[in-house]
Amino acid sequence: MSKRIAFLVALTALYLLPTLLTSCRAEIVEGRATPTAPAATSTMPPRPHPHTPTPTSPPDSAPIPTNPPPVEHGLVEHTVQPGDTLLGLATAYDVPMAAIQLQNGMGDSAVVKVGQVLSIPPRVGWEGASRFWVVHVVKAGETLVGIARTYGLKAATLKAVNGLADADLIVIGQELVLPLDAPAVARAPEPTATPIPPPIPTRSPTTDAVGTSPPPTTAPAAPPPADVAAWPHETVRLINEVRAQHGLGPLAYNETLALAAQGQANDCAQRGWCSHTGSDGSNIKTRILRAGYEPASWAECWAQRKTPQGAVDIWMDEVPPNDPHRRTLLTTHLSEIGVGVAETSWGYYFIADFGRP
Repeated sequence: MSKRIAFLVALTALYLLPTLLTSCRAEIVEGRATPTAPAATSTMPPRPHPHTPTPTSPPDSAPIPTNPPPVEHGLVEHTVQPGDTLLGLATAYDVPMAAIQLQNGMGDSAVVKVGQVLSIPPRVGWEGASRFWVVHVVKAGETLVGIARTYGLKAATLKAVNGLADADLIVIGQELVLPLDAPAVARAPEPTATPIPPPIPTRSPTTDAVGTSPPPTTAPAAPPPADVAAWPHETVRLINEVRAQHGLGPLAYNETLALAAQGQANDCAQRGWCSHTGSDGSNIKTRILRAGYEPASWAECWAQRKTPQGAVDIWMDEVPPNDPHRRTLLTTHLSEIGVGVAETSWGYYFIADFGRP
């Protein structure tokens, strides 16, 4: 009986052996991407392979940037388009205006022209600077303290930003960076402490027959100095050039408006400081009426600069909505202009009177 049982056990083991071997080989290859039946002649597990990731491409629907931000290193070339301004470019490329001015040798000019190709420098090196930082070119008679006071800055800050070893050693033509947090607005000089003598009346201050008082007088409208006699017309030429860049027609030169403007320029030079108010309290409308111009509308711009280009540049160097001079130069409500020029202690006073008859 025991021999029979032993025989049956042995027979059962032989029957089950192939099934057990197949199960063991399946566990060895489990986890491969595509299991394959084991070769009948091999009992060794497959050799493992190192994992190599397969490069993948972004899906076709992934967005492709069409207006990439400026690079952090190197220069970017920008062709000036209609409507571009220096401040607008500084804002778009996240660099101060001074960086663009210095990179392109613009001096203190903030005027950019359509079609002009500008090199935009990287942000590197200008960390912490606002977009309003701008270049100032040192003029004759200027000091660091005076420049700082003009723009509401501290002389120590101006000295530090420009890496000056000695605040007293600045020279004419030197480019200084003004670390401003808002558009550059030069503070008007304080009126001189010397009393201004009253104007000499040209006739008795009595009331005439119709009950009106005689108009106040201003400084004689002597012409500009001979060496700058062409500057009034040159200033208007530059203004009309700027207007053309903005798709606007030219302003016509009017000699009567020029007479009023020259009188105000002479008045400013005589008293040593300038404003839109004459020494006798006159305003722009009073002065052009006095000169014989009957206006339907009128306006006036003044600047103290060394050249006509400098005057036009400073009038255009304004940012909307705080841009009254820029809007006046680009007006569509005025059609005529006259300019007066008078020499002062630094540069010249430029007075531009605008009108529409």
